Amino acid sequence: MHDTHRMIAERGSEYLSAIGKAAPPIAVSTAAGAGMSLQDWVLIATLVYTLLQTAYLVYKFVRDHRRDRKTRGEADV
Repeated sequence: MHDTHRMIAERGSEYLSAIGKAAPPIAVSTAAGAGMSLQDWVLIATLVYTLLQTAYLVYKFVRDHRRDRKTRGEADV
């Protein structure tokens, strides 16, 4: 039993990578089955991509700002 857990832990990144690669085709197939057109799917994918990029940019800005303040010895607000 312990060997199985160790093997899963060691190959966790492989499993996550495989799931990540399988997710978009599964989502497209599900959306097509639900009656969504390709145009709708592209619109949703673009919106999700834009939101993720915006969230990452805000996170990066806040992280860098806090790091800069800490280096200069200022207190976090």
